[in-house]
Amino acid sequence: MKKTILIRSLVTILFLLMTVSFFYSQYQLRYGQTVYTFDIETEDLYFRDIEIVAFSPYALFVSGPSLEINGENKSFDGISFMFSIGDTMILSRSQGGDPFTTPGAANGKEYSRIGNLLQDIHVHKRDSLQVEIHYTVNGERKETMREIKLSDVTRPFSYNKNKLVYLR
Repeated sequence: MKKTILIRSLVTILFLLMTVSFFYSQYQLRYGQTVYTFDIETEDLYFRDIEIVAFSPYALFVSGPSLEINGENKSFDGISFMFSIGDTMILSRSQGGDPFTTPGAANGKEYSRIGNLLQDIHVHKRDSLQVEIHYTVNGERKETMREIKLSDVTRPFSYNKNKLVYLR
């Protein structure tokens, strides 16, 4: 009799723990956040500290990159870049002239920050980020268009350095 009561009690406790665990995991999937962090390197530029935070349900925060010159003796005349997921542009910036000679720049780095909060956009780890970069360096017009898989740049639970994506 005591053995039957003990077994029933253990099965009931196990069932309750599994139920709580299931609903908690569903809550995390539905209302959690996913952070994507990475840096981009081109032949002439570094884009540092790009951060995309996907909040459920259906919101996205994008923190724009700081720019650095990759190499020496380079003179820029205009930079524009655009990041999009599917048909939705999530970050876009254009600047005429040399961005590294503005008051916000020092030592080959341009520190201005951009932040956007977009609503009604749903992002999955299986989505890709389309990156389009256009610039003129030393009188030569250059453009780069690539896709970055978000699953490759997902920040794990513990902090580590940003992943570097080469766009050449």
